Amino acid sequence: MNEEFIKELEGKLENVIDSVLEKRLGEAVSPVVAAETRKIVNQMRVERALFGYDRSGLTDEQKIEFAKQVRSAPLAGISTKANEALIEEQDNRGGYLVSKEVANAIVRIAASVGLVLSQATKWPLKTDELNIPAYNGAFLEGEYLGVDTAGSVTGINFSSASLIAKKWQLAFVVGNDLLQDASVELADWLLALGAEALANRIDKEAFVGSGSPFTGILNHPNVTVQTQGSGETEFYYFDIIKASDAIGNVEESVLEGAAFYFNRTVWAKIRSQLITAGFSALDTQVPAFQQYAQNVGGPKPVGSLLGYPVYTTRHLPDITQSGPSTKFAVFGNLKAIAYGDKGELRVGQFTSGSFGGKEVALADQTGIVFKHRHGLVLTLPAAFVVIKTAAA
Repeated sequence: MNEEFIKELEGKLENVIDSVLEKRLGEAVSPVVAAETRKIVNQMRVERALFGYDRSGLTDEQKIEFAKQVRSAPLAGISTKANEALIEEQDNRGGYLVSKEVANAIVRIAASVGLVLSQATKWPLKTDELNIPAYNGAFLEGEYLGVDTAGSVTGINFSSASLIAKKWQLAFVVGNDLLQDASVELADWLLALGAEALANRIDKEAFVGSGSPFTGILNHPNVTVQTQGSGETEFYYFDIIKASDAIGNVEESVLEGAAFYFNRTVWAKIRSQLITAGFSALDTQVPAFQQYAQNVGGPKPVGSLLGYPVYTTRHLPDITQSGPSTKFAVFGNLKAIAYGDKGELRVGQFTSGSFGGKEVALADQTGIVFKHRHGLVLTLPAAFVVIKTAAA
């Protein structure tokens, strides 16, 4: 049989599988999430075609084994059962650990799509709580001494930031007909879905977390708030002058690695207004060599302001939320956020029980549950500036 015909047939089969999976996952979660997952799957497929491997680092054999495990954990030769003492609410229908290779693959994929997982400082979290230094004082200078003169003593204003592990969970259902054949394509979708959800939730907590369980940049009491001028009650008043002020409000020692963060709808409005105001379109875009270079460390910037990259995140307020006294943008260095993993990622499968009010056994479906424990805390609030609209 013609080799080109075989490749064309394989491509058509992949598209059919992707379309079916996207539709079914869209019914279980949402069409937007399913579309985001398909994007990651397509990127992984391109990576395999170009380099012979993708960002997960798993072989096809490892992916098929993972798909078999999710399909029927007790029957797939899984020898490692989750420790009951570590999972207080564990029942008898799930809780089987995936292999370390698969757990690491999901975290690697998450780091490739998440801002915080790719940019934050990683700490080893071997216990449920780790106290790490958080500095809230002024930057130190020291002093020069005169002859036979005692120097003054500076009190170091360190506080203790607790990196506390919290349990994250993602639960969804998949029709059993899709789980009948353990395939690389199915594994790609399951890996990408778990990774996208993990990265998405960590980004949300880091930017807008309200303290349950983590406090994000917008709500941290020690982060500098830069309020726009009187009457500037809308997001679109943000301009080059305010961008320059934000840069000036961050200490020089953390400027390397700093960036602007907006919702994509807000950045679109700001960028168009900057161009209208005479600021060069080239000055708001990422240089071609940056934009198209392979980026294994995380999401690519979508533009630049005054030499600093611009990233977008769905979790910051969008343009429809524009109004008085609203925090909407961040400038700073995500390295000032500490992130730690606690234990391994777990994947459980449930053939009975209520998921979203539906008994999965009666619906011929299987419940898939991802669980992961991690901690997140700001260690240097001075590394960030939050932009806020005027009250009136």
